[in-house]
Amino acid sequence: MMTKNPDPLWKRYAAALILILSVLTVSHFIESYALKNAQKDAEVIALSAKQRMLSQQIIRFARNTVASGDRESADQLARAVHEFEGAHQKLMEDAERETSLGRLYLARTPSTDEIVKDYITLGRNVPRASYPQAVFDELEYKGTGIVLERLEEAVATYDERARKQSSWVHTLQQITLLTAGFIVLLEAFLIFLPAHRSVRQKMTELRAMAETDPLTNLRNRAGFEHDMETSRFLANGETRSVSLVLLDLDDFKGINDRYGHVVGDEVLRIVSERLTKLPNLISTARVGGDEFAILVDNTLWDSSDELEEIEFDMRECMDFVYRPIECNGRIIHVSGSIGLSRFPQDAESLDDLRRNASAALHDAKRSGRSSLSLYGEKIDKVARLKRTIQSSLLSGEFKKQVSISFQPVVDISCQRIVSVEALARWFHPELGHLNPELFLSIARECGLGDEVDRFLRALALQQMSVPLDEGRVGSISLNISPVDLATRGFANSMLEQFSSFKVRPSQVWIEVTETERLTSRATVRENLETLNRNGVRIALDDYGVGYSNVRRLAELPIQRIKVDKSIVANVKRDPKFAGVFRSSVQLATALGADVVAEGVETRGQLEEVRRRGCNLVQGFFFFKPMIASDCIKRLENACAAAA
Repeated sequence: MMTKNPDPLWKRYAAALILILSVLTVSHFIESYALKNAQKDAEVIALSAKQRMLSQQIIRFARNTVASGDRESADQLARAVHEFEGAHQKLMEDAERETSLGRLYLARTPSTDEIVKDYITLGRNVPRASYPQAVFDELEYKGTGIVLERLEEAVATYDERARKQSSWVHTLQQITLLTAGFIVLLEAFLIFLPAHRSVRQKMTELRAMAETDPLTNLRNRAGFEHDMETSRFLANGETRSVSLVLLDLDDFKGINDRYGHVVGDEVLRIVSERLTKLPNLISTARVGGDEFAILVDNTLWDSSDELEEIEFDMRECMDFVYRPIECNGRIIHVSGSIGLSRFPQDAESLDDLRRNASAALHDAKRSGRSSLSLYGEKIDKVARLKRTIQSSLLSGEFKKQVSISFQPVVDISCQRIVSVEALARWFHPELGHLNPELFLSIARECGLGDEVDRFLRALALQQMSVPLDEGRVGSISLNISPVDLATRGFANSMLEQFSSFKVRPSQVWIEVTETERLTSRATVRENLETLNRNGVRIALDDYGVGYSNVRRLAELPIQRIKVDKSIVANVKRDPKFAGVFRSSVQLATALGADVVAEGVETRGQLEEVRRRGCNLVQGFFFFKPMIASDCIKRLENACAAAA
């Protein structure tokens, strides 16, 4: 029997070994290259996250500088701007070399580079500008808007890329292990496994850095979302009962304003440390400036469907977390609102759980300081109402259901109608009549505020354009949101809309709702002055129940003040309200503006406002809001009677 020559077999083994070793070597170099790229991405994430934090510090320091004017605040602002610019320059240097980073920061118009440089310039101009408040308003508008959005986009983009790199490296490692097999076990032990452990460790560290809040060392929003996705099931695959708790500190801005950002940051760190000591925690995160989220294991609550036990436990947690804080010799009192929702008791999915917890938190904040809301039937009803309205807005169905009513303003000195105010009405097929303030606020929340406002204005102008042109209606009043007024270019856009309906600007009053704060005052004033120069007249609506003061009124081109109906309703029976109304008339006279009494419903109220020098009234005593055709008929009848 001949012995088989073993040389060809050994050669095949050798060739296979060389091939597998080559695969291992190439895999190692590819992993090393991926790790190098991941480290670069982590640097971008860290720099962008640092910029995001600094952008908010710049706003705080700028606010302190404008408010106090002291040198220390200005120095703090200058240092923050310098540090912000340094981080940005480093990112721009990398963007010129790295294609994907360059596309993210340089390719769009305007580029992130231009936006951030403009933001840096605003930050430097705050201490020395002629009108620092106006510069600060623009700084705050940009810093909480497009600058923050671009920085968060950079963090999200590179965090996603780091996740994909981690997944890709993991897949490559599995393929390499299957290819190597038993033959190269020793080689794998000596070459691949050490490299594998090193890469996994590095990737874990990089992911932890990208998913950790640098101030508190809690999970950030991205890390918390990852924990929610991975922690809702038990090891055996059964559904796990958890609760999502959202916490929001009350008046944290006031703490920063009174004690400074250093103390504010220390308060956040102490609150964070206390949160980590609560029982049954799965994950704890800082998801916003003064907003926190915790994921809780419901093991202790599963035995009872009653909410009293949960509320009792959460109250105890609140007492622990919101104890007074001693910082730099000061005792700082903190409080906060809490909203809680359970899975799967209250929600069928994590998206539902997030929405429900957020709805519970909003309900708690509406109730005042130190409030706690557990998601239940009442909140569920409000949340469903909101979602139904959002659905109609997003689908465009609202355009078939909304209408405009008009309510005249009467000059009682000559019994003549001088103007009509356009009022939005929405009859929803499921919900019935909707409060305009409710659906307009929801529209702004879902990013459709401008579209809805523009559509409503178009309806009003369309229905009154012919009566205005023929002189049957003297002027029309349109309610304008302060959010629109704080938008650059709004005045020109509105003038174009007037022109498209052949309505002269001099035939239009715009009413600014005084119950909402006017942010970005420089932009608001610019828009109002542009409209006024072109003939549009400005009225301040709901005066007496909002935020206006004499100085602010003097700064704006106001030609009419509309005193809120809550004051008019009490002007006859309460001397204090009568005094407020009289002072409103005197203030309007000093400003060269006329006064309209809103909500006049009785002859007694009419006589009281007339006796105090107000001849323009609006209310049910004369006219209720009515559709355009009825309004025009009433106007024609009024003109005929006057003739």
